[in-house]
Amino acid sequence: MVRSVYFYYLFLLNALMNLVNFVPRILIGDRFDGAVMGVMLAIPIGMLFMYLFVRMITKFPGQGFPEIFAKYLPGWLGKLILFLLAFVWFSASSVTLVGFMDVTGRYISPDVSPYTILIGFLAVVCLGARRSSESILYALEIILFIMVPLIVYMTYRAISSPYFQWDAVKQVLTYFWTAPTLTSVAAATYIFSGYANVVIFNRVFQKLRVRHYWAIALIGGMTAVMAMLAPVGFLGAEGAGFHVYPAFSTVDSLRIRYFIIERMIYIFYVVYLCLSLVNSIIHWHVAKEMVLGAIEKPVSRSQDRGPSQKKRDTKEWWILAFFSAAVMVGASLMDQFSNNLIGIWFLNMRLWAELLLLILLAFCVLRRRSRA
Repeated sequence: MVRSVYFYYLFLLNALMNLVNFVPRILIGDRFDGAVMGVMLAIPIGMLFMYLFVRMITKFPGQGFPEIFAKYLPGWLGKLILFLLAFVWFSASSVTLVGFMDVTGRYISPDVSPYTILIGFLAVVCLGARRSSESILYALEIILFIMVPLIVYMTYRAISSPYFQWDAVKQVLTYFWTAPTLTSVAAATYIFSGYANVVIFNRVFQKLRVRHYWAIALIGGMTAVMAMLAPVGFLGAEGAGFHVYPAFSTVDSLRIRYFIIERMIYIFYVVYLCLSLVNSIIHWHVAKEMVLGAIEKPVSRSQDRGPSQKKRDTKEWWILAFFSAAVMVGASLMDQFSNNLIGIWFLNMRLWAELLLLILLAFCVLRRRSRA
């Protein structure tokens, strides 16, 4: 069993990931069409979703969604919803992996086949996703303790640079009162969506207690603002919209004077490669457990290994092999523009999926009270 502090780690990982994912590209694309107001609205919306989720999930200590649905929903409906939610989590990691494959080919290894890069990513993710929930959370803690100071340093270097154009930032802020689009709000609220991984990791929390929501709101809001305005400050109010990966283009404008690695982008790439792989491991772990919960009764890894556990291990490999094959096929069919479009579709779909998740959880809480 783990402490409640790991809840904050799940949130922080998801928030930091959205400094480079599709979120900055969408917010920058709508910088003159309500993205600033979208960020402001996303903070209370994201915090409300998180607060409601935590209040309800604590009613089911030591249980994930497969166990909750098995008790309080009809069998066929619970399995259908688990499959749908597994698809959402799988999609979240897939767009990240394909996007990072493209980033690696553009900035780091243009001579290496993108499919070779993707196969390497998938091998790491598959091996990591099979670990126990506790092991994944412990690894997440180590990664964050190493990477967060580097992210803070790079952020400081960016905003303190003499080449940072504050006038460009002010120009974008003049559109503060422009009504936001649904896509802008959906993209900005994704920064707060790390809590949703508790649908599986709630199994290992000793007693989930979340406090200091103000700190979560502050970190999430600062992350959303940096994701949108940092590239604007370096690339210009107009120029930021012409870059495919504005965060990487921004960091590529920085250099380190007194270090063996002169270009900041190499450190930035390593940091976000580690975060992307850990994030994908968590998403595939959640998706895998959702699928297993739909096709069989969940088996605790603390139990003695027997024939049933070996069958479960075999099913896990088949599920992860299917996920990997789907990503490979998708990567072969998508280009830069279709990947961006799918990312926008996913963010919009995810917003409604989170709302559905809260409704289902509220229904289960009511069923639990009626049976008490």
